Amino acid sequence: MSHIVVSSTGGYHSCPFDSFPVKSMRAKYPYYAVEPITDLQDMFWKSVDRFGRRIALQIKTQGAYRPMTYTELGRAVQSLSAELEAMGIRPGDRVAILSENRPEWAISYLAIATGGAVCVPIDKELREQEVFQTLYLSEARFAIASERWVEMLTALQSRLSRLERIINMDSNLENGIALSFGALLRSGSEPAFQPARAISAHQVKPGDLAALIYTSGTMGNPKGVMLSHRNLATSIMDTCRSVYVDERDRFLSVLPLHHTYECTCGFLVPLYRGATISYGEHLRRLAENLVETRSTVLLGVPLLFETIYKKIMEAISERGEGRFKFGMGIANLTEALLRLNLRKFIFRTVHQRFGGHLRLLICGGAAVNPRVARGFRQLGIPFLQGYGMTEASPLIAVNRDRAFRDDAAGLPLESTDIRIEEDEILVRGDNVMQAYYCNPEATAEAIREGWLHTGDLGSMDKDGFLHILGRKKLVIVTKGGKNVYPEEIEAELLKSPYILECMVWGGADPREAEVQAILVPNKEYLASKAGGDPRALDRDRIEPVIREEVRRCNRQLAPYKAVKRFTIRDGEFEKTTTRKIKRYLYTGETVES
Repeated sequence: MSHIVVSSTGGYHSCPFDSFPVKSMRAKYPYYAVEPITDLQDMFWKSVDRFGRRIALQIKTQGAYRPMTYTELGRAVQSLSAELEAMGIRPGDRVAILSENRPEWAISYLAIATGGAVCVPIDKELREQEVFQTLYLSEARFAIASERWVEMLTALQSRLSRLERIINMDSNLENGIALSFGALLRSGSEPAFQPARAISAHQVKPGDLAALIYTSGTMGNPKGVMLSHRNLATSIMDTCRSVYVDERDRFLSVLPLHHTYECTCGFLVPLYRGATISYGEHLRRLAENLVETRSTVLLGVPLLFETIYKKIMEAISERGEGRFKFGMGIANLTEALLRLNLRKFIFRTVHQRFGGHLRLLICGGAAVNPRVARGFRQLGIPFLQGYGMTEASPLIAVNRDRAFRDDAAGLPLESTDIRIEEDEILVRGDNVMQAYYCNPEATAEAIREGWLHTGDLGSMDKDGFLHILGRKKLVIVTKGGKNVYPEEIEAELLKSPYILECMVWGGADPREAEVQAILVPNKEYLASKAGGDPRALDRDRIEPVIREEVRRCNRQLAPYKAVKRFTIRDGEFEKTTTRKIKRYLYTGETVES
């Protein structure tokens, strides 16, 4: 039995491109100082009091960004919280939120949490039956939603005996169907608003439940994760101890707020540090929004950053790689000889394309290709990735801005212990959830003797960095007794420009497991290589190309890891909102590779 326990009392430093250990990261690079907080109520009102006139949130309406200061946000949160309380919402009651990213989502979440009630964020991509299931299982009393979901919620209300009220974010007037968000804010407003005194009559305790989050997951069977105020406060502080953020930062929010990664790291963390959050319009307008908001920090998932990096490199290739290689040589030389980082100046055209102010990209949700992380950094844009899960609020480990490894998930957070047992990652700390709501069997399976069993396989290198091998349930055990991690094969397959997406699995019968792949061709690239000839997208033309790419991949792998069969899909996989493939949906006939 392998058995390793690593806490964050030690640490490691890395140079810009090739990491190396030192005796103590804490001695050389101590954690950043943070303001102590005990709960979200404590955190929010401290920020309102401290950063009152600074811009907290902004969203683009009618072609311009409409800002909301911390004081204005505090007033809105206090007003809504007072109205919810007046309508009978008590500490512990569940209130659901269903909308796109917008200030009203933030106001709702903060009003619920600071008033002692429990937030139930709902994925806006869920189907009607899945929304019903979340509302039913969570026993939500109220739901706050955008206009587009009000009609659906009203239809569901007759089947949900506990759902009493629906509040329409887009309405300023009562319409008989749902309560008006705007009217509630007006009703609850107080002329003499004083942030330092704007504390609910219900004093929140660290152990109180703050959020109930139903995970969509890649394996199906959603469970309600119970996160306390202590869980979230711990995660907020530990994140800021490892990665520097302050009131000068401007975050662009593009990931869905219902997901704990964005909610904690892209919403609560910036508010805790006095930063500004701008809500992006659409990923197609990402570059434009970065320019308009002069954003300094962007959180994303691997697919987003890999797509951006690919487009950057394609543009460089079209203009000729000579100048790029020359610039890279100058950057490397000045860094080695003069210890000067001139990359932002040398590659200023790339920086200007994204607003010229980006200082940090943070990737989560899944492992990113190390080449992408290193590539952004070589262009002068620091890139970090972390590892976590909803059950851990969510961060477990993160590469620090001054201690990182591009092929690793990162170093354990200060308050988190990580233990590797039988290759599975176990986690212990104040960031670990209370339980799965009304599911003692699942809770007992997930948390044993105080340790959260993540279901992820990993290892620690000699310097204390956590490396993720894959999901325990996805491991393919071949007939020869070899363990194959699908993620490793998928990473190799995705190196091919002809393959857009892929999923590796062991087949329907575990007794006859062999490495199989379901592949989505990159039709845009195939067409471009064929000079736009539409015949290039015919099935009989695509299959030989993909077969050769699979063979190329196999030559890079040990024989027992080689893809034995593959299926070609016409359309992209259905994914969660953090762009992970919903694996449980896919099986299929395969062809010999």
